[in-house]
Amino acid sequence: MASTSEHLSDRKIKTLPDPKKRKEYYDDHLIENGALKKKGVKGLALRVTPNGSKSFVYRYWYNGKTKRYTIGSYPDWSLTDAREKARELSKVVDSGKDPAFQKQVEKNREPITLSEYIEQFRNDYMKRKLKASTQKTYESRLNKVQADKISKLALKEIKRTDIRTFLKGEAKQYPTNANRLHSILSKVFNEAINDEVITKNPIKGMGKISKEKERDIHYTDENIKDIWSAICEEWEPMQSLLKMLMITGQRLGETSNMKWDDIHNNVWRIPKADTKNETAHEVPLPKMALNILKKLQPINGASEYVFASQRDKSKPLSHFGNVIDRIREVTMLNDFRIHDLRHIVATKMIELGIEFITVGKVLNHKGLSANNAITSRYINTDMTKQKTRAIEIYAGHLTELVSPLSLKKHG
Repeated sequence: MASTSEHLSDRKIKTLPDPKKRKEYYDDHLIENGALKKKGVKGLALRVTPNGSKSFVYRYWYNGKTKRYTIGSYPDWSLTDAREKARELSKVVDSGKDPAFQKQVEKNREPITLSEYIEQFRNDYMKRKLKASTQKTYESRLNKVQADKISKLALKEIKRTDIRTFLKGEAKQYPTNANRLHSILSKVFNEAINDEVITKNPIKGMGKISKEKERDIHYTDENIKDIWSAICEEWEPMQSLLKMLMITGQRLGETSNMKWDDIHNNVWRIPKADTKNETAHEVPLPKMALNILKKLQPINGASEYVFASQRDKSKPLSHFGNVIDRIREVTMLNDFRIHDLRHIVATKMIELGIEFITVGKVLNHKGLSANNAITSRYINTDMTKQKTRAIEIYAGHLTELVSPLSLKKHG
């Protein structure tokens, strides 16, 4: 299909010849003597077919693909109205939504299935609002939904009983996952309400399918030694990543993304974009952590990432399921999770007499650090000195606890 760009006018449209092949005329600015005389609308085009029919279309990019939205035929749609519609559609695209999808919803020509809307949810809501690590979690769970027969149902026809049946089936083997799916699906339906696909959220007011037991996370000094010993058996840089978690108490996603450029004067600065609570965070690094960085320089010094994958050094480490299994097997702590390393740091710091607020500041945890609307008005400091002292006290304790193991394993 041929295309050209020129400023459209009613006179121009009426006098266009019938092409041998379908052709599109894009609405360009009218410039005379180097000056802008009349404005066109980016993305608006007039499509002309060999039989002489004319229609306005709007072309745009969405999710890395070029897409077309048919506005309407000429002269049913005037040029002025088509331009105004194209401007409206441009705003829809700028907001992160797909106009073609919205058109399908509005006209309701075909019922949109849950599976189809999940794809829209992925490309819109998830990319706009969720961090990369959270997107991965959503992806795996939404894949489960799409693999089930419930995903074939029209979104507006799904009833609470349909969802309960699906979640009960999941809860038979994975009770916790059923509750996570409950929460994610509720967000999907709420977003569908915002998109005017449905008017009610069938999950609203529905209790969780499974009752989750609160884990009693308590590790003795002997447990900590066993975990450290198991970590020392791991390959690099996985071993160093796990040790850094146990030393600093930071989140796995933030730590695995640590970059060499984020470390200055023995302080690791986690950018706002990488933190869970979207707050830039500085972590003073004790000698124990600095020794790990020194050890990793020959391994990953040429990579952007401190804990770069050895398969592809342009990416950080990921996929931690196998290492969890190995640590559980070695330590016989069958309920161990990587996030427990963060609990260990918090618990030990408090046992060592460090104040809750300081522990919260070290961990960048809003609740512990009293970082709420009231207290944050009066605590206008990042507490660098307190954080440095706290992490040095804890690292000193950890060093005394595990140093014989470290010396024995690696000297």
